[in-house]
Amino acid sequence: MSYTPSENRYNDMRYNRCGKSGLLLPAISLGLWHNFGSVDGT
Repeated sequence: MSYTPSENRYNDMRYNRCGKSGLLLPAISLGLWHNFGSVDGT
């Protein structure tokens, strides 16, 4: 048996526009990038 994702899995997802480009990103991704790495790049 193989996994088949729901066809409407993105219909209710919240998206936010990113900067002046207007790129639409899922709301959860906007917060996750802050959790990795450090200020000095290490």
